[in-house]
Amino acid sequence: MEIINCENYDFKETSIRMKRLIEPRSVAIIGANNKIDKVGGAVTRNALGTKFDGEIFLVNPNATEMFGQKVYPDIESIPNDIDVVEVVVHASLVPGILEQAAKKGIKGAIIISSGFAEVGKRDLQDQITQIAQQNGISTLGPNCFGLINTEIDLDLSFTFSKPLRGSIAFVSQSGAMCCGTLDWAAKEEVGFSKFINLGNKCDVDEADCLAYLKDDPQTKVIAMYVEGIKSGRKLFEAIKSVSDKKPIIILKSGVTESGAKAALSHTGSIAGNMGIIKAALTQAGAIIVEDIEELYDTMQVFSQPYSNGRNVAIITNAGGLGVVTADWCSKQGLTLPEFPQKTVQELMAILPSIASPRNPIDMTGNANYQRYKETIEKISALENIDMIIALYVSQGLVASEEPARAIVDASKVCGKPLLAYFLGGSNILNGTRILKRGGIPVYSSPMRVARAAAVLASYSGSKTTKGKKSQT
Repeated sequence: MEIINCENYDFKETSIRMKRLIEPRSVAIIGANNKIDKVGGAVTRNALGTKFDGEIFLVNPNATEMFGQKVYPDIESIPNDIDVVEVVVHASLVPGILEQAAKKGIKGAIIISSGFAEVGKRDLQDQITQIAQQNGISTLGPNCFGLINTEIDLDLSFTFSKPLRGSIAFVSQSGAMCCGTLDWAAKEEVGFSKFINLGNKCDVDEADCLAYLKDDPQTKVIAMYVEGIKSGRKLFEAIKSVSDKKPIIILKSGVTESGAKAALSHTGSIAGNMGIIKAALTQAGAIIVEDIEELYDTMQVFSQPYSNGRNVAIITNAGGLGVVTADWCSKQGLTLPEFPQKTVQELMAILPSIASPRNPIDMTGNANYQRYKETIEKISALENIDMIIALYVSQGLVASEEPARAIVDASKVCGKPLLAYFLGGSNILNGTRILKRGGIPVYSSPMRVARAAAVLASYSGSKTTKGKKSQT
């Protein structure tokens, strides 16, 4: 990781510059076409298929009309001012396009085109970098998937999947990682604020995105996939500045020799020494994760209030599952404290005689809506409980919808982090859907729910403000 002097890096000015790129009022698509099986066609389809209330201009010298809209032969023929150009043409044409954009005073560019440093053509990439930086054109890419801003309903990508509006910003060097995450999010009903793909990072990098996202009111959590880091000190300072305000979760690839070689051929990035990088990013305040599953799990847990400690209460309708989850909580450095005797007696009054009112609480297999809700409300009032993990196993006695609704309803008055793990197959689908729509993160294993709870506790403990609500 390169350590550079970043005294001249102005985070406020960068934020303003990035705002023009990510929140444009007008966009010109260079290389637009009507063949949706081509990248230019998919980009055009997506841009025109939203409720974006700005202007979208199409540029293609070989057409006059497309999707019922006028097509211009070049940038100069567009009479209006343009904020951003999105470029989907052969790599050799990109320098000329950027020069035309500079003449028109355009200050933002998204270069979808590939064929630059990732295939060894670094000179060509250096050429467009020079044009962009000399003319103050904030540039995403090249070799990127594009940009999505759900707040203004602007889709400048070529993916099929459309994100729900939410408060997670996803910044990735890999376009495919963006596409896959979008598809996963559609299935899991997870919402996002922004999708920003950096590609080869000829200009805009992770630190620039953080400068913008720090004060973006829609973004509460920032998730990042990083291959190479070109300006280590700049990124360190950006994370340090933002992480006190918003959690930053980073999946860093290229941690092995094989992975580093793959990163070089993918986006032309030098991966760097992982030991040094991980230590520096952690010191700056980032949350480092090891794989995609952990990235997804972690960014969802911040839908919950921050935790005041590491004490966990587990409630379940199956004793064995409670024990397994307790084991994983312990492995993650979480504690399951004993309940006061008064609370034990109160629990015994609402639970069957065969239930266990200790921590974990086994409410037995027929635990219904009322039992889940009352139990959560009882233990959430305890000062020595910082978060609650609610478990459910499909046993054929109570459908998953009942405990799911109880967990969601209890969360509205609980005031503490509430996480869930439902065990089953087709019989838990409705229940997990209710949880997701109710803002409750639901996980697919004891290990994953315990790990997410531990991350939330650790991040919360590093902050001076406790009990702060972060909505995703």
